[in-house]
Amino acid sequence: MRRDSLRLLLLAGVVAFAVLYGMDLSSRGINRVYGPLDEPVQTPQSREIDEEGWTLPPRQNERRTAVEDRYIVIPRQDSVPLIDRVSGAAAETLHGISSGGIRFIVSLFDKVTGT
Repeated sequence: MRRDSLRLLLLAGVVAFAVLYGMDLSSRGINRVYGPLDEPVQTPQSREIDEEGWTLPPRQNERRTAVEDRYIVIPRQDSVPLIDRVSGAAAETLHGISSGGIRFIVSLFDKVTGT
């Protein structure tokens, strides 16, 4: 009984370390992408503020071609954007890694508990 409890304690320590390490990695990644969360968000200088204090959206480029003036231009949606393909591949990879990690943890619990 003492040997099994020592194994379970060791396994709980490894799992706790893995969870805390994963949380640290994810928070560092978020800070790298979005910047530190403690700093206030600065608005870009190109935005205008009207008389009542509302922030107006930036102005769009108003140059149009003669074809756009004459016809309605409909954007084509027949291809998948690159960012969607990349994010889909990353999601599939992360899903595979996480499911493999879950299977590994379950097999460790099976070995420790002997079921």
